[in-house]
Amino acid sequence: MRVPVYRSARIGIAALSFVLFLSATWFVKGYEGWYAGQIGSDLLKIAAGRYTLGVLIAAAVILVLTLLFGRIYCSVVCPLGILQDLMMMFKRKFRSQRSYRVLRYSVFGFVIASLAGGFILPLALLMPSSNFLMVENNIFRKVWQMVSEQLEWNMPNQALNPAVSGYLAAWGVFILLLVLARWRGRVYCNTLCPVGALLGLFARGARFKIFMTDACVSCGACERACKSGCIDAKAGTVNTENCVMCLNCLDKCKFHALKFGRGKKKVVELSVSRRNFLVTGGAVAGGVATGLVVSKFGGRTANDKVAPVMPPGAGSREEFLRKCVSCGLCIGACKGHVLTHSSLEYGIGGILQPYLNFKRGVCEFNCTSCMDVCPCGALEKIPLEEKKRLRLGVVHYNRSVCIPYVDGTVCGACSEHCPVGALEMVPYKATKIPHVHTDLCIGCGACQNICPVTPTPAVVVHGVSKQFLVEKPKQTPPVKLKAEEDFPF
Repeated sequence: MRVPVYRSARIGIAALSFVLFLSATWFVKGYEGWYAGQIGSDLLKIAAGRYTLGVLIAAAVILVLTLLFGRIYCSVVCPLGILQDLMMMFKRKFRSQRSYRVLRYSVFGFVIASLAGGFILPLALLMPSSNFLMVENNIFRKVWQMVSEQLEWNMPNQALNPAVSGYLAAWGVFILLLVLARWRGRVYCNTLCPVGALLGLFARGARFKIFMTDACVSCGACERACKSGCIDAKAGTVNTENCVMCLNCLDKCKFHALKFGRGKKKVVELSVSRRNFLVTGGAVAGGVATGLVVSKFGGRTANDKVAPVMPPGAGSREEFLRKCVSCGLCIGACKGHVLTHSSLEYGIGGILQPYLNFKRGVCEFNCTSCMDVCPCGALEKIPLEEKKRLRLGVVHYNRSVCIPYVDGTVCGACSEHCPVGALEMVPYKATKIPHVHTDLCIGCGACQNICPVTPTPAVVVHGVSKQFLVEKPKQTPPVKLKAEEDFPF
């Protein structure tokens, strides 16, 4: 049977959108701004007060399109929705789904209430763009690296070295989506996704929609083709809230009883029974309580002695933990390969949010990539000259394990690699040891990363609870020392 033009157009637009999104998140030059089309991130950025005119326009366009055509965003823009469509390839038959409204709005209420209470993790685990980026960063990039190595392609290494928490979360999301998609189609979008719940409310009043005419004989062909499970052939209704406008059903009806346009349709009313009200209200109350408890007690770090170092532009710790959705885009963009997902470094309230792990790398002095790509306003864009003076942490020197202090051996690696002159080598007996100028230290981690002392370096950067600008760095030449062969720095 011939595929309708409008369905072919939808598939073509979705394919183009998916390629553009991958280009943007793999940082292909010229495509970086495509991520701005994600409505969830746009709304969070607006709420954070770090929006641009482009973000406002993008959010407004998506909401207007939803009011006109229903949840078309979910089929042609949302990367997680398109990924689920790919997972459903060659699946020929679907079944009608219950509306699951109680579950959907209970989850939505819990997520929003938790967010209002200061706990963003439930939203981070369910927001589609964040989920897709976790899968992309921790799975797709690794697969690409393995393929390019096997084929001996001269390609840059696109794979990350993920933390256990990010790796497990990515595979958990991927397997969950695969199981749900093969089982019941877009059940995730209509039960767990907060963006789907929000757009579903707007889609109820869509001007153009799919509807049934009196020619319907209840054969069920359209119902079996609907991956959203929103068609009830016996009742002759289409649940516009759940419909993602894939248009797969239109060419399945032999009687031309299914139409797309401004025609009338039977309205599926929202259930407002006492039981449903109590369940949803309880979820909202539970979300508020969870948010308040976690925001008050969940910020205790796994190691109280060393506070984690936040990415540049995070501001205060409370502000960062409240706004970051753990999407991992900054981790993929990090040129110093120092950013990674946290486990309990921020406590329970900050699981999966990025921090600077100086065992992996350093915060590059001339780099602002993480701030440039942050999609939700958790990282404020700071000019490079100010970023060079932004205190992310402060170094602590433990001379009891320092090689020159203990062994009298010349080292000085930390001083040579400090970009702001915060570590000065001062005379000590027959050698020199570091002296920390805390007023200059910005906490970039160059000293900790290069220190040869293991397992705990002699210089360790501790994070600050609020980032601020330090004095203008002194441009002093590094101290040149005759390093022994054992320490060729």
